[in-house]
Amino acid sequence: MPTHLKKLVRSRMAKTGESYATALRFVRRRGEKRLASRPPAVSPAPTPLRVPAVPSPGFPRIRYAGAVRRDRAIDVQVRSHDGAMGETLARLVAIARDAEPEHDEISHRGAPSFCIDGEPYCYIVPFSRHVTLGFCHGAALPDPDGLLEGRGKYQRHVKVKTGEPVPAGAIARLVAASARRVRALRTADPTGAKEVGRERR
Repeated sequence: MPTHLKKLVRSRMAKTGESYATALRFVRRRGEKRLASRPPAVSPAPTPLRVPAVPSPGFPRIRYAGAVRRDRAIDVQVRSHDGAMGETLARLVAIARDAEPEHDEISHRGAPSFCIDGEPYCYIVPFSRHVTLGFCHGAALPDPDGLLEGRGKYQRHVKVKTGEPVPAGAIARLVAASARRVRALRTADPTGAKEVGRERR
């Protein structure tokens, strides 16, 4: 029996001279009456989870002023690589272009960048033995296939080694998710990106 209940029974016995059993019955009945008179507890309705239609703010955004519908410099760069490197580069450029039919693009500092209204959703950087497919907001992208690398605050990348099979389906899903994110940002806040001028060539 709880200590507080024993105290109430003993107090009742001292006041009335009742036996322990009689005092206990009285205390229990009084407690039941009090519980019955209380309004039923209403648990607060759970707060619905809000899934933002627009990606959460906080990621820095850039916009290339010189992006065009088709940048010939990218095609020239792809053709300048032979063998496995050229094949890997061409495959990634094709995936990036197919992900967003109404994209624009620019070769910025030698890196083909694929954009929506100048705001990049991915970029490609060729190295000697691999090609990096980068995402400015890669930390916010779903990655069920575990392709993304990097530990930066915002950016992530996929490293595609030349001469090895390109996981085209998984990469295409990543690029499409990034393009959808950028399109949502452009729709919600068209002026939220910092404009970067076209570099001199």
